[in-house]
Amino acid sequence: MNTAALDGPRDVIVIGAGIFGCGISYELARRGHRVTTVEMNPGPGQGSTSSSGAIVRFMYSTVDGVRLAWEGNRYWEDFADYLETPPEAHETGVAHKVTTGLWFLRLDDALHELYIHNLTEAGVDFEDWTAEQVTERFPFMTLDTYGGPASPDDERFFGPPTGAYRGALYTADAGYVSDPMLAARNLATAAEAKGATFRYGTRVAEILTTDGRDGSARTVRGVRLTDGEELSAPIVVNVGGPWSASLVEMAGLTGTMTIETRPMRHEAHVAPPPSGVDFETEGGIVADLDIGVYYRPESGNQIFVGSTDPECDGHDWVDDLDAMNREVTRDISERQMLRTARRFPDFGIPHTFRGVAEAYDVSTDWGPVYDRTDVDGLFVAMGTSGNQFKNACVASHLMAELVTAVEGGLDHDAEPLVVEGRYTGTPIDMGSFSRNRDINADSTGSVLG
Repeated sequence: MNTAALDGPRDVIVIGAGIFGCGISYELARRGHRVTTVEMNPGPGQGSTSSSGAIVRFMYSTVDGVRLAWEGNRYWEDFADYLETPPEAHETGVAHKVTTGLWFLRLDDALHELYIHNLTEAGVDFEDWTAEQVTERFPFMTLDTYGGPASPDDERFFGPPTGAYRGALYTADAGYVSDPMLAARNLATAAEAKGATFRYGTRVAEILTTDGRDGSARTVRGVRLTDGEELSAPIVVNVGGPWSASLVEMAGLTGTMTIETRPMRHEAHVAPPPSGVDFETEGGIVADLDIGVYYRPESGNQIFVGSTDPECDGHDWVDDLDAMNREVTRDISERQMLRTARRFPDFGIPHTFRGVAEAYDVSTDWGPVYDRTDVDGLFVAMGTSGNQFKNACVASHLMAELVTAVEGGLDHDAEPLVVEGRYTGTPIDMGSFSRNRDINADSTGSVLG
């Protein structure tokens, strides 16, 4: 463990320029560090960030998860000012939050009560709607339930309703970010304005560390790129998204963390709304566990349909990310459209399928890891599991605070850092996002986290 005070700017290497890598680069650069960000793609946000639903919601299975999302919401509401760069610096504009509200349909009483408790503890405004209120708000949507998600080859899939939703939890401040890749580009531009350097089209082949053979702790000393070039720095941050597990392995840290990560392929789809419905103005974000999907409005009067990863669909774990199919498939697209048709009676199954296919960086309990590692100077922001885009800015602030505290001598493992929210003033316990935390038994085991 480093014990000297952090006495000035340090060289930092950030691996990955997705929304988190760009955000962390910005937060570290605005603290005066000399940041070099290495990204395999040709530009920022071109990996899994570009395929994100970018939903801003507050319902999580832990109070700390809710607090983080509630604080993170304020960054998006203040995003243009947060960037601290003039509008003309962002040649293609600035991403913004679209506030729609979110309705989490009431299916499981225990989960419903857990969310009420967590939202209340975190100070998030919400309303507990009746089924009649939901139907009045969404007259084009049925509340029928079918006994849980099923695959189209299951005879139950096309069976009659077995019940009905009894209402929904409603959070008016929920929404989505208009363009997730643009948001990453905005953060990269802001980071560059603070002096950060981005190296695109470049991969890390090795994380360099001391060997620790003399009994001392291993310490990071930089990275080696695939072309053989070495970049030296006493601080390295692994923000590799779906590649984070391979970077952990590269650092010799496999098996050292309670919470591990693994890439999983995932598809989301875009389709026209039910006939006669202007979904951009009449729709909203709806979480629908009974058929295993969620919806939100998409520009051009479309519905963005994502999966809640129900068990009946299985998990498409990826061993080779370079060889992974990044085109939507007919089978999965058709399955999701058929499910959507169960919720919207006037929905027409499209003849052609559109959407995105990428990999999630899935953690053991679908919650994130924002932490140091057993190698001094090496930090990780990983395990975002498809549900953390909304927290990119606040988590970047947390990571920069963590780097400062740990490099200044804090034993974060023994005394976890608590950071006061920049906007809400809420204390955020970073121990809740530790690599060695207790596995969250209340996790939904899905993208909902």
